[in-house]
Amino acid sequence: MKVISSTHNTNFKILRKLYSNKTNKNEKEFVIEGSKEIDLALKSNFEIKRIFFRGLNPLKFDINFSDKIQIFYLKKKLFDLLSYRNNSSKLLAIANKKNYNLNSICLKKKSIIIIIENIEKPGNLGAILRTADGMDVSGIIIVDSKINIYNSNVIRSSVGSIFNLPIIKTNKEEAIKFLNKNKFNLFNTVISKSSKNYLNINYSGNIAIAFGSENKGLSDNWKSYPAKQICIKMNGKNDSFNLSVSVGIVLSEVIRQTK
Repeated sequence: MKVISSTHNTNFKILRKLYSNKTNKNEKEFVIEGSKEIDLALKSNFEIKRIFFRGLNPLKFDINFSDKIQIFYLKKKLFDLLSYRNNSSKLLAIANKKNYNLNSICLKKKSIIIIIENIEKPGNLGAILRTADGMDVSGIIIVDSKINIYNSNVIRSSVGSIFNLPIIKTNKEEAIKFLNKNKFNLFNTVISKSSKNYLNINYSGNIAIAFGSENKGLSDNWKSYPAKQICIKMNGKNDSFNLSVSVGIVLSEVIRQTK
């Protein structure tokens, strides 16, 4: 039994470093918190290197751990210094990141792709991933964003959905090349006089829907590419929905028509 009882322990220092959003962005490893999330990562063939149990007498989990994974027991006080969920989480893991590219997207007869330009908030990205996973989206393309995909907030708010579909960070030019090559119909979500209500659109073939940042929406540079403009009609006093909510609303109509 490998017990960690001091903040000076090397493995504890590694965990603390990876939990830091500033450094984790440039690391090859990241932290997964929670048994459900760890199980989903394993099922999606993420390489998990170390597992950390909370306490010396941890609960049993219905997860098949490889013999190659190192097992550690963190004293409860140390575990709680790191865990966002406090007593609700009993497991932590260190895993290797996956480097997806546009060829990682598995295309079907009718594929749906979500494009997000310059997204800033990890919680929004996590919520989008959870919705996209539930609606069988083929992939997420993140354009011109500095966001750390494996941020702990992304993983937590996605409830492990981050492990279930490819997430690709790229630029506008490469994204458009991919869409043209695979004959995607592109729909830009834009608030303008020329935008059509998303409910009055016929979605057919391969569908790509582009959403802009939380504050500024799609940039003029992205909007310069040929696409149909769609919007969600607002019936209240506010002019827009939260980004993750907007994705869910539009996706539900696309799925209703295509699936």
